[in-house]
Amino acid sequence: MTKLVAIVGATGLQGSSVLKSLHATGKYKLRALSRNPDGKQAASLKAKYSGVEWVPANLDDTASLRKAFQGVNTVFGVTQFFQKDIMDRVEHGDVDAEFNQGKNIIDAAIAVGVDSIVLSSIDSMKQLSHGKYTGVLHFEGKHKVEEYLTSLSDKVKGYFVYLGFYMENFVDFSRISPEDNKTVEFTVPLKPTTKLPLVDTANDTGPVVAYILEHPEECLGTVVEASGGYYEAQDMAKAFTEVTGKPSRYVQIPYESIGSDELSQMFRGQDEFGYYGGRTEFIERNKEIGHTFATPTSFWKNRGWTGPSSK
Repeated sequence: MTKLVAIVGATGLQGSSVLKSLHATGKYKLRALSRNPDGKQAASLKAKYSGVEWVPANLDDTASLRKAFQGVNTVFGVTQFFQKDIMDRVEHGDVDAEFNQGKNIIDAAIAVGVDSIVLSSIDSMKQLSHGKYTGVLHFEGKHKVEEYLTSLSDKVKGYFVYLGFYMENFVDFSRISPEDNKTVEFTVPLKPTTKLPLVDTANDTGPVVAYILEHPEECLGTVVEASGGYYEAQDMAKAFTEVTGKPSRYVQIPYESIGSDELSQMFRGQDEFGYYGGRTEFIERNKEIGHTFATPTSFWKNRGWTGPSSK
């Protein structure tokens, strides 16, 4: 029997990557969940991937999730802290806003008899830093959802994928140098030599999830990190120049200049304790996935981005 996989947040970076990879295998029936399945983003994906069922669902509405999960064998679940409704709630004191959405996914899946959940999670910075940095809410919320799913292992099988540091962030952290009005500066509150397990979210997430689904016994209850390995933060600037021929440089900015205590703590923690806590075991294991993970050079080549507009 062909398994039915429901993909939460199918129009997002992670969800659309999972949709792309699973659709390419031809092995699964796919149900894509979106708050707006008739919107422009969904329409674009519908045109690319035929045979996918699109249904409306809201992570704050467990009834809509239960309906969307009917008959589903596996759910790919992802929550997004950096969306307006979550951040508004956090600002008003609801620090569990993201956790509650993740909990809703799990509770709804269990209620209708879903067999397994592949959850996008991440390490707790509080744990990695031994209690030094406790305010990285978008890490803590996801990890709390993971702990909740783990506590229910007698009711549903749990699998966990940890995304590395998004290469896409370097686009957001770019500007044209105010000094010469031509050099692309990547302004990041990390030491230039800090090593990051980089990931091309749009292209590297899906193959990892596909691997988990193909190796359920091996991956059950474990973390599968989505990254091909570590690179220095400044390597993204070097690779940009290599690919585009345009001058660029990496500029370390003060932690506080990011304008968010949460993000300041995140970058401090990554500088001091490492992303993934510095563990490296995943690098050799991921060679077995059968996917060529992005490097800084391949990311810029594939993206075709030549820098921000001069203002």
